[in-house]
Amino acid sequence: MALSKDDRARLIKSGKLARTALAAAHMGTRMTPHSGEDAAPSEVSLPGDITEYLRGALLVEDAGDGLVQPYRFSEKQLRYLDSVGRGRRSRATSGICLALVTTGSEVSFDCHVTAALDPAHPLYSEVMEHLGSLGQAEDGLIDGIDAVVEGGQSHTVAVRDGRIAVRFDNPEHLPLEVRIYLPLIMSVAVGRLVSNGTAAPAPRRGYLLALGDSITQGFVVGCPSLSYPALLSAELGLDLVNQAVCGYVFDQKTLTGIKALRKEPPAAITVAYGTNDWGCEGSGKEIRRDASAYLDRLCKLFPNTPIYVLTPLWRADEADEATLAGIPNGKSLSWVRRAIERACRGHENVTVVDGASILPRSPLMFADGRLHPGSTGAGIVAEALAAAVRNGGGVGVGGRGPQADPVSAPVPGPEVATTADALCAVDAESLSRPGVPGTHCEFDRLVRTVWRLRQEDGCPWDREQTHESLVRYMVEEAYEAAEALRADDASHMAEELGDVLYQVVLNSQVAAEEGAFTIDDVCRAIDEKLVRRHPHVFGGVDAETPEDVARIWDNVKRRERETAGASAREPEVGLLDSVPRAMPALMQCQKISARAAKVGFDWDDVSGVWDKVHEERDEFEREPTGSQARALEFGDLLFSLVNVARMEGIDAEGALAQSNEKFRRRWSRMEDLAREKGCDLDALSTAELNELWDRAKQEESHS
Repeated sequence: MALSKDDRARLIKSGKLARTALAAAHMGTRMTPHSGEDAAPSEVSLPGDITEYLRGALLVEDAGDGLVQPYRFSEKQLRYLDSVGRGRRSRATSGICLALVTTGSEVSFDCHVTAALDPAHPLYSEVMEHLGSLGQAEDGLIDGIDAVVEGGQSHTVAVRDGRIAVRFDNPEHLPLEVRIYLPLIMSVAVGRLVSNGTAAPAPRRGYLLALGDSITQGFVVGCPSLSYPALLSAELGLDLVNQAVCGYVFDQKTLTGIKALRKEPPAAITVAYGTNDWGCEGSGKEIRRDASAYLDRLCKLFPNTPIYVLTPLWRADEADEATLAGIPNGKSLSWVRRAIERACRGHENVTVVDGASILPRSPLMFADGRLHPGSTGAGIVAEALAAAVRNGGGVGVGGRGPQADPVSAPVPGPEVATTADALCAVDAESLSRPGVPGTHCEFDRLVRTVWRLRQEDGCPWDREQTHESLVRYMVEEAYEAAEALRADDASHMAEELGDVLYQVVLNSQVAAEEGAFTIDDVCRAIDEKLVRRHPHVFGGVDAETPEDVARIWDNVKRRERETAGASAREPEVGLLDSVPRAMPALMQCQKISARAAKVGFDWDDVSGVWDKVHEERDEFEREPTGSQARALEFGDLLFSLVNVARMEGIDAEGALAQSNEKFRRRWSRMEDLAREKGCDLDALSTAELNELWDRAKQEESHS
């Protein structure tokens, strides 16, 4: 029997609704006894052959006893799918429906199950364990039969042999369109369609062609009318042809034999492959090749049809170590998305929809708790695709939604390109490598948290911040992070680096609200820069030594400056102009002297710098004590000493920081020694202080 109203209420209360295909609209489902003699006497057979009422079927066979078996593939397609072991799944009746307009309040038909559910399948037990004893799998928990009635009524009945009837409200006997969706995973033959009112086949409409794997077929979504292709086609006012096959991947041979579809092309096509590529034994290169060949073939067959390619949805088990252990090279699924995006480029009728960003990252979105969307998840996917269709291009190739204009970046030099295609290629290659990092859910959560803090009901302090007000905090957090790095304290490092990251995200959020740029632009800009400045890694340039790398880096940066100046039509940028004046003085000194040295303004060796140090000391001592001239000469003396550090390969800022820290440690020890003697440091003579200093220094050298 179908789920009772009490069962559904209990399901909703338990919080498991999002993992099933059951919804409040399905309350009140009824099914007549499976006996023709018990049918209402007012029922009459509908005019015409039952095939006139079928939608979504390319092939119909006589099944005997007045029944017909509908198929969503052509005979040629079925032969090929049989040859690759997908025959049973391809014969499921997913997307096929009986469509009629009737003035009655009941529709019934004969049903014979030709391929039942497999209780031994792992997903069967997974779903049933989630749901407990709320009903049978065929009642709409894993699969079912749906009747969707114009005006909002919807009913789910169990899939079984016999006479199936659905009653609905139509007291005024108005002509209502009724669509009876056949099972998604199971296969049924149907016949003797009748109604207790006048009826006729529903008008034919343009159709949506849905291609993909188990998610598109509607695996374990439960109610056929709540699979995302069914919801999407209904939203768009189209019929549906669902040619998705559970467990399948990109294979252009499945597109052979669709002559009927080419004669009457679809109004739109959705493609959603990728999940099964996760476990493919083939290499990433092979999968990228197959995806490109498949999409090229599809675009050739339907050059004038808009095609919406959905990249793989987020999986609840993406970060699970046990799951990754069974995947070749331990790769996550995100590299498949990049490969698909790249394969779509160059096709004007193709729009990419980023599946990873559609579903909330919660296992409750999935009927099996990890992979296959339930009714709630399927509804979200359908709405995202509908939005893409309504927008006439949606999120666009590359999967990015509307955003502020990105910050302008310099045009790359000849060593390596940083076009979108090139970046995708670089990322796809990285993602195909063993040990590559996966997705970073915590970062996305941080971005949302900072966004929330800036909302009207957020934090007053965060809401009032501007770029100018945040400058001091950025500097402070950077110094604190530097201190943590020098201390080599892992937990302290993580905390302080987090504070710096918060400043980056907060400034990006402020900019996004102003329409300047977003955190995505920040990430993309630095990614482009890193790729552009490492042609010896991502391009065809050779670098054998660190000196080669430095030369390449300088050449790329020089071209960036030249291009930036040319594009902005500004005067040529000076050699030292890009060194920030807000940089700490020692660090700035070493950087600008290094820049000058690269164009030949330098000493031959370090002895010449020491001569300069002595010269600057003499000039310093000649100036009157306390004068501004003496202060300037002292600055020149420091500048010369920093150049000694540069030529010796020493980081002057770091060296001074280490000396500061060393002085702190020794002074702290002096204070301890003074307390042991029962006296204060300020009460000691210079000789006594020197004695304590020497002792602290000696202890340190022995530690």
